[in-house]
Amino acid sequence: MVQAIDNLTCVEGVVRACRRHPTLADRTLVTLAVRRTAPVTGRADLIANAAGHDLDVAVPSALLGAARDGAQLRCRVKRTPAGVMCEAHPAEGDFAVIA
Repeated sequence: MVQAIDNLTCVEGVVRACRRHPTLADRTLVTLAVRRTAPVTGRADLIANAAGHDLDVAVPSALLGAARDGAQLRCRVKRTPAGVMCEAHPAEGDFAVIA
């Protein structure tokens, strides 16, 4: 059994693609061209090396709205055994989609 590491990282990037998540009905799988990452105080940063690369992120569909390719996305994500997940209930200011 693998123990999960408590981790969280702020990411910003450009949406390259959006598609239905293959196993999580309430999530959209977003391919994000990561431009910037920043650590979250008190949490491990397991995403720091993603800057400059594409990263698939499971984003709650309700938060994503009608965002499409080319939109800018800022959110906090963590690595999980099921992949990279965006926070389901972000605090105000921790999630933004800019069309």
